[in-house]
Amino acid sequence: MISLLDGLSEPFDHLDSAGARAALRTHWGIEGPHPVRLDTERDDTFRAGDVLLKVAHPRDDSAVIEMQSAAMAHVAATDPGIPTQRVVATLDGSQSATVAGRHARVLTWLDGDLVEGQDLPVTFFETAGRMLGRLNRALAGFRHPGAHRDLAWDLPHLPALRTHTTTPLHLEVIDRFTAETLPALATLPHQVIHNDSHPGNLLVRAGSLAGILDFGDAVYSPRVCDLAVALAYLVPDRPRPWPEVDAFTAGFLSEVPLSDGEIEQLPMLLAARTIMRSVINQTLQRDAHSDPSGFYAANDRKLHLIMRET
Repeated sequence: MISLLDGLSEPFDHLDSAGARAALRTHWGIEGPHPVRLDTERDDTFRAGDVLLKVAHPRDDSAVIEMQSAAMAHVAATDPGIPTQRVVATLDGSQSATVAGRHARVLTWLDGDLVEGQDLPVTFFETAGRMLGRLNRALAGFRHPGAHRDLAWDLPHLPALRTHTTTPLHLEVIDRFTAETLPALATLPHQVIHNDSHPGNLLVRAGSLAGILDFGDAVYSPRVCDLAVALAYLVPDRPRPWPEVDAFTAGFLSEVPLSDGEIEQLPMLLAARTIMRSVINQTLQRDAHSDPSGFYAANDRKLHLIMRET
């Protein structure tokens, strides 16, 4: 896990917009607006009109990249109504090309505004939960060796973060997770999951969910983790009631009727993701913006609230 955390922030030579434009023209035959760089965690990403060019980090595994593309194709074939991006084939029909020695793909652009920071009605979250449930159900039949990987953001890997935090509550939760939650998770249904449906990866347009973005954290894991990841970002900085959390859960369960055993693990899984946000983002120095102490304090307040549910 230490190497995984180090790799998340490892520097590399970035592709510039001129290189992105040349790649689009050479490999995809796309001539259009000048590519505009978008901020991402790990790769080089550019928007050029109605497409997105993603050039992978040099250390990214080709099998994982192929898995992400295959997962998007599988979802499109299984349930075309789910608003996910599509992979645009190269001029020779491939799913990717080599650009500056790195794997590059072009995805369709989805219009909409990020859910993050918006004041949306509770009914939206029920609809969003239902759509994530459909995505989870669509991925249930997907198989790919690239999904069986070590990933810093995979919830069962929480115990490996123990040496990266000194916060007493973090340590207490990690120890309990290791002793109680991990053995329980091993007995629950596993499949490939999206694993990153937070408000920064969801799009809204005209009041409806317009997109579920970013398969970069897709992984083979307990299926309940898909719901847990989304819910961890919806917990407000106050005690219950949490109407958005309840609505999203109801929507998801209407599509994927989780077992009682899976639902019992949700509070600890929410706690796990909340700790990961603090520890991993501290490594990446992101999400904290101009007030890192404020971000981490708010995150730990949410962790206290979540632990009341266990």
